[in-house]
This record gives sequence, structure tokens and C-alpha cells, in this order.
Amino acid sequence: MKIFQFHQKRVGAGLVVAMALTLGIVTISAETLFGDRVVAKGKGIEVKFSQVEEAVIAFKASRVGAGERVSQELEQEAERTILERLVATQLLLQRATDADKKTGKAIGNKLIEESKSKVANELAFKRQLIVLGLTSAQFEAQIQEQSLVKAVIERELKPSHVITEEQVQKFYIDNPDAFQLPEQLRGSHILFSFKDPISKVDLSSEIVAMKKENAVKVLARAKGGEEFAKLAKEFSDDRSPDHPGGEYLFIRGQMPPEFDAAAFTLKPDQVSDLVMTRFGYHIIKLHERIAPKKSDLNGPMKEKIRDKLQQIAIQNDLPRLIESLKKDAQIIITLVEKK
Repeated sequence: MKIFQFHQKRVGAGLVVAMALTLGIVTISAETLFGDRVVAKGKGIEVKFSQVEEAVIAFKASRVGAGERVSQELEQEAERTILERLVATQLLLQRATDADKKTGKAIGNKLIEESKSKVANELAFKRQLIVLGLTSAQFEAQIQEQSLVKAVIERELKPSHVITEEQVQKFYIDNPDAFQLPEQLRGSHILFSFKDPISKVDLSSEIVAMKKENAVKVLARAKGGEEFAKLAKEFSDDRSPDHPGGEYLFIRGQMPPEFDAAAFTLKPDQVSDLVMTRFGYHIIKLHERIAPKKSDLNGPMKEKIRDKLQQIAIQNDLPRLIESLKKDAQIIITLVEKK
């Protein structure tokens, strides 16, 4: 939601950093809060200066970590934005129902897993959090809190923004470039992962070396003409139920660069050499090249457009909801900007 975003594009320090800045509210201990001045208050709402200050520190740390300078003007802008976000978050959390809490928890768990999957390993994930001055527990608490906020916003505003079939059709017709698909490849792969499939912990160099030896043997069988799907079922660590036989439909840039470089040079029915990415060793077989074309306005596409239009409508209506809640709670802002 727009109100919870703060120069996300300008931060540019990775998904985890962006999410932490967008979604963060820092937990403050009672000792730290003692003696704090109140910078915003209302019915059931109280924001302390230390809450704003610590979030600003996290923002500045991420910018410095990205090699950027934080001017006084930008710091003051961050301070104002963070205070507004803290107030809005508290107001929305007050309205959370039991159903919202259940929905929010599911959203939060998914976001946390997606965040971790975007980095090479757990150590790299923790290093990104260190740059923000956060622990894993703090990061997860922030994600869960803002996921609950999202659930409340959608319950409050979705019923008022039902998207019609006519709106979907008009968006599709008015935005032809948005539905132009680039060249796609339909291919399969056999993965020899660098991680333990259960614990997700990085495997030792000795085990990785053994996996490579096995991958070389399987590669010879694949190039020798054995059924690729059968080999994938027997040897691949990619056990996704959505991709039986390791088969995927993908465009350039969707897979790791090393994977793309190999896959897009293959001819139909050709098997690649062994390809190493941060995920492991891959054996790739290309089945089909699909020429660029415009996406059909089918059921799934209609739902994607409907969801996009509804999210835009909710985002545009959110400031009105927040202002209404602030008025009802009689919010008073007492933060004084630094000279």
C-alpha cells in the first residue's frame, strides 16, 4: 500500500532491505521508552519519539550500506513519513478482527519465506538484516504486523471496489504493451541442490563434490537419449508438485543468469552441459521455443487484471480511510522537526 512505502526505488539494496523499510516498525524495550516524549497521540494511540528515531536509524543504515548519503532534508522527510506510518499502523491494528489475524499470519509466513528464498543462504539473509540493525525475530515481527495491516485494509476497502467485466476489458484494450509476451522456453531440468532438502542448510563441500559426480553420470545418460522426465523423477532435488518432471515455462530473466545463458542457446530436444547456479547443478533439456505473442484474455489473465485494478483502487482510497480513522481517534501530532 502506498502509504507504507518510502522511496523504495531509491533504496535499491535488495528485496529484504526494501521490505524492511516498507514494512518496518521497530520494537522498543520499556527501558528505552522510559522518559520518551510523545510525538503523536489519540484515542488508544500513542507514538513515542524513540520509535520514530529507531526506524529512521534503520533507514539511514540501509542507505549508507548501499553507499548513499542521507541529507538532512531526506532524513526529515523519512521522519515525517515514518511517523505517519506508525500512526496509521496503530489505527488499523485497532480494527483487526480474529479473521484478520488469521489471514495476516498466513500472508506474513508466505512473505518471510519468499524473502529468505531470494538470497543465497541463511547467512546472507542475516547479513542483510545486520545492515538494517535488525535481528531475524524483529524482521519477522515487522512482516507479521504489516501483513495484519494489509488484511485489515483489504477487509475494510475491498467490498467498496468491485471491478466489473467492462473495466477488465477496457484495461486490456487500452494497454496492449502490458500483455505482450516475450519469447518463452518450455524446458525441463534436473537439479542437484546445494542445500539439504529438509533443513535447507548448505551442504558440505564433500557432499557437493559427490553430487557433482552423480550429476555428471546422469548427464551422460540424458545425452545418451534416456527419457528425461524419468531421470528427473529419479534424481532431481526439484520436487515441486506444480512442475512434474522438472518442466517449466519461462522467459529470459526469470531464471538465474547461468541457467538463462545455457537454456537460450539450446535447440529443441537438445540437452545442456552441466550448469552451476547458486541453487546447485542443473541439467537442462529444451522442449519448445514459443515466439513472442500477445497474452489471451482468458480466465487467469482476467483475474490478474481484476486484482491489479482493485489494488489500485484500494491504494487510492486508503488515504481517505486513514484520515477518517485519525479524525475519529482525534490524533494530535507534536513532532518538531530539527532545525
